Amino acid sequence: MKVLILEDEPGAAQNLLDIVHEVDETLEVLAILESVKEAVAWIGERNAPDLGFFDIRLADGLSFEVFEKASIKFPVIFTTAYDEYALQAFKVNSIDYLLKPVNKEALANALDKYRSIYIREEPFDSESMQSTIKEVRVLEEKRYKKSFLVYVKDQIIPVSVDQVAYFYLEYEMAYCMTKDQKKYLIDQPLDKIWAQLNPEDFFRANRQYIISRSAIKSTVQHFNRRLKLKLSPSAEDEVLISKAKAAAFKDWLES
Repeated sequence: MKVLILEDEPGAAQNLLDIVHEVDETLEVLAILESVKEAVAWIGERNAPDLGFFDIRLADGLSFEVFEKASIKFPVIFTTAYDEYALQAFKVNSIDYLLKPVNKEALANALDKYRSIYIREEPFDSESMQSTIKEVRVLEEKRYKKSFLVYVKDQIIPVSVDQVAYFYLEYEMAYCMTKDQKKYLIDQPLDKIWAQLNPEDFFRANRQYIISRSAIKSTVQHFNRRLKLKLSPSAEDEVLISKAKAAAFKDWLES
């Protein structure tokens, strides 16, 4: 079986790759792609894989956009860090989803579902798949967070997303820095925070930082074709955009 992986976080991509080979070492991973743009180009130039694993959130948008810009003639298993909206729609029409971080048992079950359908050579229903994606995309766009609960001593208070300059990891704990330079702990993984933000307003710079458009003061070229961001308020660490994400970041910044 030939599979395609669409995932822009290197750690998540490697985890999925490792588990795929653990579950079935005969699976052949054709490519690991990082963006909507890259996926559309790849699918347009090559024969379709048997199965795709698509992260919903990518650097340059939602992977749903791939279905609008390319002819998808293969089933897809979606991956997501967010489990609190109607993803059950993906359980129909030969579509499945996996919660991140993906584990071996869940992936094995999803592959069993794939085999039970396609080994019997049932036709792939692309129209039903498109309909399901439209339904879930509407839900996706409706449930962006307006505020997050943060911890201040013995209090829990809401902080408006509009006031956040960036979210970041520090010693594996997630924090937000507000535009007035206040730092708050958020009791959620950074992946889950990212899944609840409007991608028009925030960009996942790297594993450690999610940046608000309004916090970016300037961008400079850095070593090895990476980009270095200057933020306001300034960050304690260097905030770098990888070479692979640089084009998507520039497109996002001028959109």
